[in-house]
Amino acid sequence: MSRTGLNGQFRPPTATLLRVIFALVGLAALVLGYLGFATYLRADHQFANDPLDLLYYDLQLFVLGANPLQNGSPGYPTALQIARFAAPAVTIFAFVEAGRLLLATEVRRLRARRRRGHTVVCGESAVARTLAGTLQAAGHRVVAVRHAPGGVERRARRMLVVAGDPTDPDVLREAGAGRAAVLYACTGDSAANASIALAAGQVARGRRRPLAVYAHVSDPELCVALQARRLGRAQPSGLRVDFFNVDDLAARLLFAREPLGCVERPPRILVAGASGFGRAVVVAAARRWRLTGHDTPMPVDLVDEDASRAVIDLGERYPFLGGTCRMTPHDAPLAELLADGRLGPPDRAYICYDDEEAGLKLALTAQALWHRGTRSVVVRLDKLAGFAEAFHGRNGDRLLDEVSGKLHLYRLVDAACDPVIINEDLVERLAQVIHEHYVLNLTHPEGARAPASSAVAWARLSDEFKRANRAQADDIGAKLRAVGCVLSPRCGGDGAATFTEAEVELLAELEHLRWVTERTGGGWLFGKRDDRARRHPHLSGWATLDEDAREKNRAAIRELPRILADAGFQIIRIDREPHNEAVADPRDNRRGTRAAQG
Repeated sequence: MSRTGLNGQFRPPTATLLRVIFALVGLAALVLGYLGFATYLRADHQFANDPLDLLYYDLQLFVLGANPLQNGSPGYPTALQIARFAAPAVTIFAFVEAGRLLLATEVRRLRARRRRGHTVVCGESAVARTLAGTLQAAGHRVVAVRHAPGGVERRARRMLVVAGDPTDPDVLREAGAGRAAVLYACTGDSAANASIALAAGQVARGRRRPLAVYAHVSDPELCVALQARRLGRAQPSGLRVDFFNVDDLAARLLFAREPLGCVERPPRILVAGASGFGRAVVVAAARRWRLTGHDTPMPVDLVDEDASRAVIDLGERYPFLGGTCRMTPHDAPLAELLADGRLGPPDRAYICYDDEEAGLKLALTAQALWHRGTRSVVVRLDKLAGFAEAFHGRNGDRLLDEVSGKLHLYRLVDAACDPVIINEDLVERLAQVIHEHYVLNLTHPEGARAPASSAVAWARLSDEFKRANRAQADDIGAKLRAVGCVLSPRCGGDGAATFTEAEVELLAELEHLRWVTERTGGGWLFGKRDDRARRHPHLSGWATLDEDAREKNRAAIRELPRILADAGFQIIRIDREPHNEAVADPRDNRRGTRAAQG
């Protein structure tokens, strides 16, 4: 069995055994020394021999000498002879071991500071420890930053741990954050995670390749608001920051790994609990159903004491839900609804209460939910995640029956701590939506002849076109600032702004210029369309561009509010008056990356 020390480092069994042996030797030396002095000093009245004096002389053996032994008199008792050699040996071992540990600590600190391309995980929360363990198991080199070294942790084997405040730039430097590839801020305090991101910016300033920082935010609404502000501002030099929430990540991953299942008809789903995870489940299920291409809305029953308000909030936040789902709120306890027969049998039920004990008890007693397929009753667990192993087991070894496979205990933190899905930041998700809209809108004759290399699903898209879509998404904040607008979470009302025709023209020209700059920087030249030869006929100024190509850029700008609405955002105008006149020369302050024509 592997062992780890208090600093999270691997402790070889041989070293542990040696420490135990010397501890026993020290205890034996202490006992033998006391007994030996008691016998020796009976005949020598030069020194006091009461119990406290005997103990004092005994302890002196461990510092390489004792007063009664300074004269070198012969005839020491056997017990004292053994003790006067064993005690100094224990002391010498303790000094050697302390020096070895000190040297090992300095070596680890030096290794952490000099590492490159590793991952830094800050915090002692369940999210931080689970994420660090997942990364370690996947073969990543991990440096953990914690206020105090963690306790015994089997998955911390060979993991470097730096003790200190992760909001301190000097502590992050000790962890080698300046040379790291990724940093995760996962303390239990969202504000502290934002401070860690700021400290990482100081450490990473001037890097050629930005340090990717992902800060955990426990409140879903706050997370969306911070994402909006992150997209609305240019990133500092050497840093790229995004915020994530475990409820949203776990819901998206749930439907990525376990699709809804029904194909011939819309599945009926039940969501019990309008918690952060419950709302995220509704949105993720709707997105998954929309991708199937079905026109029939998916029926969704939302059960909560405030379900009606939650349905209104979701509809205002995500307008696409209205055409994708037929949502029915039930402002009553689920047990009561099931007992009265007011709910039709769902194809899949998601128990998402914040009160995990109540949710688990309900899932285990609501027999009306057990009549569908495998894993048809999903229960959200966080603090009670240990029950998942009892029901689902490890390597097929189960302690409890999972209702013949109907029950699925979903460990929220374990699911959300997937580095792949965390790294799909807001820009990445918007880039995917932009590309999906681009493919769906290929109806113009010129667009319909787009090459297969760009008119494909995101997973099959080339890295070059993915980078181009990401750059277009990353430029959204700058575009909005150019017309006096900002990004904000959708909160209902009539606050969303629309672009005037002059603004559409301006932003279309800026988008084209951005795309031209990016393509020419990548070695593309003007000419007849030939992707292999890196030629494109639209690599020219706006004034010489044909009307069809201009219209594609305008269409991309008109589509922008819908793309943002899909992600739960809206455009807010902060200038009093919209721009009704185009600027004289937008090329003076714009740079390029990719346009909508692909």
